[in-house]
Amino acid sequence: MNAPPKSAVTLRSVGLALLLIPLNCYWIVQMERVRKGPYVTSISLFANAVFVMVVLVLLNAWVARRRPQRAFTPGELLVTYSMVALASGLCGMDFVQVLMQTIGHAAFYAAPENGWADLFLKHLPDWLVVKDVDALKGYYGGYSSLYRAEHLRAWAIPALAWTGFAAVLLWIMMCINVIVRQQWMARERLTFPIVVLPLELVAPGAPLFRNRLMWFGFIPAFAIGLLNGLALLYPSLPTINVGQQDFVQRVFQTKPWNAIGWTPVTFYPFCIGLGFLLPVDLLFSCWIFYWYWKLQRIISNAMAWDATPNFPFIDHQVFGALLGIAAALLWTSRGYLRQVWRAAAGKPSELSGLQEAMPYRWALWGVGVGVVALVACCRVAGMSWGLALAFILIYLAISFVITRIRAELGPPVHDFHGVSPDVMIPAALGTVGARPQDLSMISLLWWFNRAYRSHPMPVQMEGLKMAQVAGFNARRMVWALVLAGVVGMLASIWAFLHLGYELGTAAKFWSGYGYGGQIWGRLQSQISGPVPPRPLERWAMLYGLVVCGALSALRVRFLWWPFHPIGYAISGSWSMNLLWMPMFLAWIAKGSVLKWGGLKLYRTVLPFFLGLILGDIVMGCLWSLIGILLGVETYSFWGA
Repeated sequence: MNAPPKSAVTLRSVGLALLLIPLNCYWIVQMERVRKGPYVTSISLFANAVFVMVVLVLLNAWVARRRPQRAFTPGELLVTYSMVALASGLCGMDFVQVLMQTIGHAAFYAAPENGWADLFLKHLPDWLVVKDVDALKGYYGGYSSLYRAEHLRAWAIPALAWTGFAAVLLWIMMCINVIVRQQWMARERLTFPIVVLPLELVAPGAPLFRNRLMWFGFIPAFAIGLLNGLALLYPSLPTINVGQQDFVQRVFQTKPWNAIGWTPVTFYPFCIGLGFLLPVDLLFSCWIFYWYWKLQRIISNAMAWDATPNFPFIDHQVFGALLGIAAALLWTSRGYLRQVWRAAAGKPSELSGLQEAMPYRWALWGVGVGVVALVACCRVAGMSWGLALAFILIYLAISFVITRIRAELGPPVHDFHGVSPDVMIPAALGTVGARPQDLSMISLLWWFNRAYRSHPMPVQMEGLKMAQVAGFNARRMVWALVLAGVVGMLASIWAFLHLGYELGTAAKFWSGYGYGGQIWGRLQSQISGPVPPRPLERWAMLYGLVVCGALSALRVRFLWWPFHPIGYAISGSWSMNLLWMPMFLAWIAKGSVLKWGGLKLYRTVLPFFLGLILGDIVMGCLWSLIGILLGVETYSFWGA
């Protein structure tokens, strides 16, 4: 048996990450809540983590010239990056930021006019929400401090309870990642496009920084950000608008064509660069299915079908597609999963003797015990057993598919707004006769289901992938990421509370309480006006599942089939509005390169597209830091 690979999970790599995590969480809340962007955690490749990596690589190069023995190894830098990236995802727009806007909102904004106290506030457990209105006044109004005894007391139990809940959730995700790791990395050899840039940044000898084509991409992207930032400060300067420009909707202004709706055209450099890393068939599927959804809207309007609210139920079709992808993945992996089970049971298996990131027995027990723990927690909080189990399993199925999407496709964004168990379960079952306690708990769990842009599970898997490529011990990497998850949750909550009490989430945050209004307003409507099951929405889910199954079967049957089920699913999400044009341009570029020059030309020009990503991100993050330090509004390179 081969000796275990050397570990890069050292005291200094982990210690540096633990030092950077609170600083990054503070920076993220400043960017995404206090200021108007950039929204760095709504991107698959977290811009703040890449910026930190660039700074660390440059500092490490300086140290290596003077004291080589003290320089970090590439593996150590990757460990630090992975831990910071995971914590950034937890602090992101679709995780802790939603939590911190919901758990105090119901009590603070309850009033006789809305009747929240009688409708649902009494059903929200005291250990999961903050009900001390006096302690919340400073949080929403500002000009106060978190570090007062009454404020710390009010937030301590909910903060610790949700941190524990999230820790179990992250542990389940990690165990699932360990179970499928060999299948995706060693057998299917998925490309993991998101890890390409971090791995290139730490490559020995810095070949990326020595490549002229990288600078040919970096300089224009950097210059566009620099010029647009200066133009915001000095309006007399010209701009190069790479952001949202809705030419299409201006052209189509008559029925039924105006049903096409908001169709922005964007030219974000980093999106084009990331797009070039994607497989050609997936690029094609992303933009072609985007127009498929637009066509559905136009036909629905022409036939007057859109008189039914939400028709043609695109979110429900996407939900069905996600379940179809999850089922297809489990089916095609059934042989491998059988070997995992045999290895866990101590029977002869093809996987026996492999240096896995965690023993399969631990991973299987981790998933089982973790799910039971989460369901029990929900039951103690007032949710029925069956509903809690269904909610957790659906969430994990969606998480599994998103992780697969990142590993195989690596899209710049995967939000899936409205494609979550808190939306789909009431749509399928209706709310007539539903217990207020169940509806209240579903709403309370909305904080990690509003959207899935900053989802932590793919970040964990990418950390394991970087450990494999860099050749260091993945077992220690697992525990480093577990530690980053716990510290990241606590640091994220701290950053939001610290800035909230200082500035006021309702006073000086640009959007510090809107999520709370969304979810508790929705719950008010569900309890006050229950609705029966909606058959059309059920049929839409089934239709999405069938289409996804058909696309999967056709891809297996015909190797030339260009339409990918993942492209079908991801193109229906909101963020594809911002990505369809960059994906189209990347498809043209990559398709042309592969057609005329093959893989050799692709590898030659790849640094140019990595330069586009780096230049856009570095300048965008620099503007953010300048704005925070000087207290002025600065250019946001990405608005999602």
